[in-house]
Amino acid sequence: MALDKEKILDTAQKYILKGQSQKAIKEYLRLIEVSPKDKRLHLKLGDLYLKNAENEKAIKEYFKLADLYAEEDLNFRAISIYKRILSIDPKDIEAFHKVAKLYLREGLGGSAKSTYQNILEIDPDDREALKALEVIERQQAQKESRNAEPLERPFTPKYQPIPPEEPVKYQPTPTAEPIASKYQPIPLVPPQDIPSISTHEAEISPPDKDCEVHYHLGIAYQEMELFDFAISEFELASSDPSMRFDCYIMLGACFREKKDYDKSIDYLKRASEIKGLTHEKLAHLYFNLGLSLEAKGMISEAMDTFSFVLKLDSSFSKAKERIERLLQK
Repeated sequence: MALDKEKILDTAQKYILKGQSQKAIKEYLRLIEVSPKDKRLHLKLGDLYLKNAENEKAIKEYFKLADLYAEEDLNFRAISIYKRILSIDPKDIEAFHKVAKLYLREGLGGSAKSTYQNILEIDPDDREALKALEVIERQQAQKESRNAEPLERPFTPKYQPIPPEEPVKYQPTPTAEPIASKYQPIPLVPPQDIPSISTHEAEISPPDKDCEVHYHLGIAYQEMELFDFAISEFELASSDPSMRFDCYIMLGACFREKKDYDKSIDYLKRASEIKGLTHEKLAHLYFNLGLSLEAKGMISEAMDTFSFVLKLDSSFSKAKERIERLLQK
């Protein structure tokens, strides 16, 4: 007889709400028996074990979950879970090795190198780490040598490309113009110590590789509803000016999920201070602000903010839906 998955999940949730975590664990174990590759089940079971201070069992479930992600080449999600294991046991060498290999799979030699160095701090005789570190350092030295090696003579092509009849003119990204309106949405005035960047600066500066890693890890944690871990990663990634706007939006969303609406609004204020924002980005920013205001119970301000989104982008369907929903309340 097939299990009624939804019914069992509902039963497990009721046990959790009653504080009967052991009974909930039994329900999740039943489900995993028939769905061993359901990643959400392993995550929830690991969380329940961790809540019960059964750390070894939690780590075992997290390893299963991370390995499932790695099998599907969802490398950053896998890394995020292995790092969660390391937050429980900072000396888990197996988790360090898994993380290092995934960094290498993503072409992040520097991050892999620092991970192997972490392993050697725990076990200086770890042969796998020593060998991998030697290979990485040799590859880095060869790359530096190639970059430093001067050409014997300037390269001259055998043919000259035909020049275009007219030079291509650079068209900068249009920035948002002030919008005249009888009302002003809730002001977004960030603290004075928050640095701002221009659109031009963000475009010419390539994203920092380490910050990209932190951003992707933040996304992975957020999708798994591990908001504290996601917040930590987005805060690290926001040190890169070219990624700051996206990080602040994601931080606003994470704090909203944690019901810390003041911090959510604060990060959206910081995003609003970034210079050169397009209408599209402003609409996205104010929509998120509207969500946080609505969640905080500031319905009138939320309505005004969603209306302002439509002034920025009349096709923003989600803003229309929020207004209609609020009008029905």
